Amino acid sequence: MESWKKITYVVAIFMFLVETRPLEPYLTAYLTGPNGKISLSEAANSMESLRSYSSLIATLIMLIISDYLLYKTVVIFLTLCLCISYILMMGSPSLTKLKVSMVFYGARYCVTNVASCYLFAHIKDRKHFQKSASIAAVGLELGKFFGDVSGQIIVSSSGGIYTALPYCNAFAMLLATIWAFLFPPINKRNSLEIYLPNEKTTLLKTSEQITSESHKIKHSRVDKENKIIIVLKQIWLDFKTSFFKTVILKKSLWYIFGMAAYFQVLNNMNVLYSYVVNKFGNNDVLSNGFAESMVTLCGALGAYLIGKVQLDWNYYGDIFTSFCSTLMGVFMISCYFYEHIQLIYLSYILYGLVSEAILVITLSEIANHLKSQCYSLVIGFNLLGSLVMSAIMTFFFVQFNFLEITVPGRFLFIGGLYSILGIVFLVVYFFDDQKAKKYMPTDIYY
Repeated sequence: MESWKKITYVVAIFMFLVETRPLEPYLTAYLTGPNGKISLSEAANSMESLRSYSSLIATLIMLIISDYLLYKTVVIFLTLCLCISYILMMGSPSLTKLKVSMVFYGARYCVTNVASCYLFAHIKDRKHFQKSASIAAVGLELGKFFGDVSGQIIVSSSGGIYTALPYCNAFAMLLATIWAFLFPPINKRNSLEIYLPNEKTTLLKTSEQITSESHKIKHSRVDKENKIIIVLKQIWLDFKTSFFKTVILKKSLWYIFGMAAYFQVLNNMNVLYSYVVNKFGNNDVLSNGFAESMVTLCGALGAYLIGKVQLDWNYYGDIFTSFCSTLMGVFMISCYFYEHIQLIYLSYILYGLVSEAILVITLSEIANHLKSQCYSLVIGFNLLGSLVMSAIMTFFFVQFNFLEITVPGRFLFIGGLYSILGIVFLVVYFFDDQKAKKYMPTDIYY
């Protein structure tokens, strides 16, 4: 087996384990039930706010140190945080324990991203990025599927009791942590030694410039207290050089806004389920585990199929992004109008199919245009940006909410954001296409 396939399957297995969380479809129900004993308002407001803000801290850790620690250590740390989060939810936790668990819970948003950075850093030939990202995403979605089906079976067989679910999650996170310890190490050429100078290195004097192509720091003596400055300047230089590329800039902008909306969907879908079934006269029965399992199964299908597509993404990438964004917008807007949960399930399933396909292409294309020691820097920045945007949305949806947006109204806003992204990238595609035609030679001379 080729080396890139071996490491891809190793990461895919980790993705499967870390996403096997039977509690997720019933998290709101668990928190508001006999175990958590908090109100729906507290679950949708204070707990959601803690999750959003703690995820920013976890992502900031990823952004700063992942490239230097070669990803593996960070993956292990974040997976342990998730394990602690579910341990704190076991039994009949107090309100304080639940709040602390939400702090550790924030690691879930970035642990898979660090694992993806590890995967890209381990693969030498970039032509395999799309396929490897696809396989890893399939593992991730199948893990969600297994967790959702397990959750549905456990809840159905226990008569609607959720007590065992946190124990299942904690056990899965323990297995994921053990598997992460088995990750093969990455060559130290990507480590902090690239940035940290020895006693014979320093920055060039102000009369000289560091070129973006070589990224070399010329040698001379420096004091130890200047090492941090050198590291920070090199990081800033790598950051500017990366985002100077148009492809990375465009994909990153979509990632920031698209993933912010994606996080809002994940955070609010359970709340929407409870909101709809609790409406007066509604006799729908919750089948969250089944619905979530279908979402992830279709997501795995979308990730697998897109990995097989061979296109010139530099040319077709914008129109593909526009098409997928528009579809996702339609699916989310429709959730605002539906009165029955079955129709919401259907829209969410279709959303999962499309969203996973566009995420695979976006992530692999960003990585394909980055230099090796910048994966976590750029992808982590994009994730941080998306979480900040998501936190802002949470602030206006939940804490401030001066527009008095209802739970279904949140999905109207989310769908509108996706639709705007679709229009923007459609305009970008036609602009770039016309620009290319303008400079295309029309005459042939013999």
